[in-house]
Amino acid sequence: MSLSIENISLPPNVCELLKDLRVYAREEVGIYVSDRRLVKAARLLKISAATHGRTQVDLVDCLILQHILWQKPEQRETIREWLWDNLTPGSSANVVDQTSMLLKNLSNELMELVKSTSGDVSGDRGARKPELEAISSIHNELRQLKLLLQDHVSALIRHVSLVKSLGDHLWIGNDEASSAKQHLLPIANESLLSAKDTFRDIISIQVSLSDTIEDEVRLSALESITDIDSSEMRFSDREMALSLKEAKKQFKGETLKQWKRARKELQ
Repeated sequence: MSLSIENISLPPNVCELLKDLRVYAREEVGIYVSDRRLVKAARLLKISAATHGRTQVDLVDCLILQHILWQKPEQRETIREWLWDNLTPGSSANVVDQTSMLLKNLSNELMELVKSTSGDVSGDRGARKPELEAISSIHNELRQLKLLLQDHVSALIRHVSLVKSLGDHLWIGNDEASSAKQHLLPIANESLLSAKDTFRDIISIQVSLSDTIEDEVRLSALESITDIDSSEMRFSDREMALSLKEAKKQFKGETLKQWKRARKELQ
């Protein structure tokens, strides 16, 4: 082993997954995971990362948890499916969905401000101080969102690379790696595409506020950027009657998320 496990970090997203899995195992599967067992699981994840020459545990390492956190053989598949659904970075926190929603709200607020200033964002054409301060505040929030999405995109790119190389993972069998890759890669790629799209929207809105855009066309530029079809998919009665397991087989990525949201609204 090239690295000591004491030097392997357990990043926040892995800690969060361990916490969520522990709750799921107890409340949904009836498996009690003690503190001692959880510490052993975390140590095993660090060993997995170390044997691959990595300095931190990655979410793909958590696939091995399906072999150690069950009490009855039939529980293993349930744990595995939960892991498959939660291994994509940002999936538990809905990072892209939350960022997109916040960006939409900021964009709507910004367009109202730009309308009231006739496109003036510098004060050179008489925009009032409260409006300019509000625009500046939104500009700062956009910078924070950009940094957040930049980190998220980087995490997804790393995750996609690791999923693609699952066949080389020393702790995961070939058949298991193939099945996991088949399930995880489409979700990861779709999440990455959505994150990149949202990232580009943030940059475009920032550009629309720059002095490279004339005041007279600033509002039109903003409207063209934010005029995005964000409508939810419509599902048939038959699709809404599917069980979660059946839906996972039929839908992937964002489509599955929208199906879950639609089902939740019916409850």
